[in-house]
Amino acid sequence: MQPQLIGVNFHGYESSSYQNRSTPHPPENYIEDSFRIFADSGFTCLRVTLYWESWELNRDRCLDNLRVIADSADKHGIKCIYDNHQWECSSWIGNGIGMPNSVMSRYYERTSAERTPNYNTKKDFWDKWWNRKIKTIDDKDGWEAQLSYFADIIKLFNDRKSTFGFEILNEPEVFSLSHYYKIRQYHDFMIKELRKMTSKPLMFCWALPHVSFDNPLLQARIAPAYHKHDNVIYDGHSYPLSVTRMMYFRLIRLLMRNIPLYLGEFNSGFTSGAILNQDQLSEYMNMCKKSEVYGCALWRWSYIHDQNIPAFNLARIVDGKIQPGTDFNYFVKALKEAKILLH
Repeated sequence: MQPQLIGVNFHGYESSSYQNRSTPHPPENYIEDSFRIFADSGFTCLRVTLYWESWELNRDRCLDNLRVIADSADKHGIKCIYDNHQWECSSWIGNGIGMPNSVMSRYYERTSAERTPNYNTKKDFWDKWWNRKIKTIDDKDGWEAQLSYFADIIKLFNDRKSTFGFEILNEPEVFSLSHYYKIRQYHDFMIKELRKMTSKPLMFCWALPHVSFDNPLLQARIAPAYHKHDNVIYDGHSYPLSVTRMMYFRLIRLLMRNIPLYLGEFNSGFTSGAILNQDQLSEYMNMCKKSEVYGCALWRWSYIHDQNIPAFNLARIVDGKIQPGTDFNYFVKALKEAKILLH
């Protein structure tokens, strides 16, 4: 099977703004210029990261930003997967982003934006979240509150010709073996309700393990029961991509009864100083093709420069305009050499 969804992870502005610290402004015409570059490169689909805390910070600006993204996608014929993203839980407890203040402030003290979130705080949050013990400051159930926010996104963008589908939650985190099955319950809850609003593909993501024992059998437990008879895709993440990692995901996919596998995030690594080069990307693309993945999205295209991980910087700003970086050009070349992109 030839990969169908080819592109990068796309970082917006108001749809990706921190609730508890300032967010740098993008260069002029950032979105339109970016989508023109993607179209010229032959990309077919982007994974668009958006955040619940950005929505709560300023719903109108978040929506305006997403509308500009959707307009540019419509114009250039590029599909979008709208990804309900979180990384390190929330900016309320450190340098992460995702869960909003209405959820976090009820349970935890605010932490400096310069610090990595405390392990015990994250563990406590995810344990409460999977056991459905989190409530907002208005005493609303956490799952219901998140559903309400994401349902609004789906209702607004479901009918766009550029909308491919929606991802329920990026990298749900596991701190106990019991969490794997509880993530499945969460996925079932979300999919059952979201299916009332859209027939487009819904994605669920690989679980990020903080346990000493993780394997394909455990990961397969997060699969929603609905995937057996519904339009659902599994999103696997790999830093770096390797033969072993692909075998891991292919076994998970097999245990999930051959659900389609999409590599929604991949890169060479996430340790400080990690780099990306042409040989690596050529190897990765050949692995994707041989493994018959449904698609892939390289991490990431953003106007904000990552100071610690050079491999994450696919774009650069030249004379106040967004431009492809060296690694982005390597990626396009690797796709063409593997005959994944045909123009």
